[in-house]
Amino acid sequence: MRAKPITLLVAALAAACATTPRVDPATVESAIHAINRQMEQAVASRNVDAIVALYATDAVFMPPNTAALRGHAAIRGNWAEALKLPNASLRLTPTRIDVAASGDLATDVGTYTFSFTGDQGPVNDRGKYMVRFAKVGTEWKIANDIFNSDLPAAAPAPGPATVVVLEPAGDDMVMNAAAGLTFQPLEVPGFKSGMQIAVVHGDPMGKGDYTIRLKLPAGYTFPAHYHPNAEHLTVLSGAFLLAMGDKEGGSLHEYKPGDFLYIPGKKPHYGGAKTETVIQLHGIGPFEIKLAGVAE
Repeated sequence: MRAKPITLLVAALAAACATTPRVDPATVESAIHAINRQMEQAVASRNVDAIVALYATDAVFMPPNTAALRGHAAIRGNWAEALKLPNASLRLTPTRIDVAASGDLATDVGTYTFSFTGDQGPVNDRGKYMVRFAKVGTEWKIANDIFNSDLPAAAPAPGPATVVVLEPAGDDMVMNAAAGLTFQPLEVPGFKSGMQIAVVHGDPMGKGDYTIRLKLPAGYTFPAHYHPNAEHLTVLSGAFLLAMGDKEGGSLHEYKPGDFLYIPGKKPHYGGAKTETVIQLHGIGPFEIKLAGVAE
């Protein structure tokens, strides 16, 4: 009689084991390799919809030098900008794929190469990535995606600007060496992070004349806005994009180094940078940025 409970327990365990799905790591690895190939093909064909479809609806994408992007809308925006780069090409090479015993999670660790054509010719980036996949229904989806480059970081900012003052002191001429300019992050409400500013001359927030430089990362976009005072804009490097109007979505015109624009005060405009771009602005302060369509 005592053997009966033990027999029942063994039977219950056997039934539980029989209903637990068996995980075939090779099948999961094959599925992940297939997703990587789909990602590469979608980048080559500039198909942002196909890329976004590979992510779970609540996925978190963590590219370098920016805040984490959550959900399809944010991820779409980032990839849409990347796909604007000419001849964009991505190659993913897994070095290790781990599959959880539960069969619903897997991790892909590997290396990548990303290339495109810049203003100065071919650009080739390489680095490493880690992607966590989750089983959603019968499909594997990207749940977390993070990567960073192996290329050296940008050189540290140089020391203080060299200032040369020519006499007479009452009517000074001031020269700032380009190598001495230091860019600092510029955070503007309603604008994406990533823009940087360097003050060349004067006080932009004062009432006198000023000269500043703005550095925009590749793929950066800014919303429709205006300045109370007119600004004189010169493109120093990169490819600057601009359109006039208080509603975004129009055709952006590309401006090259040496191009000059005069933008009257209170005239809304929007745009961005195709590649890393530096522009120089000068005008009469205060230099203010106001979002178009926002009541003051």
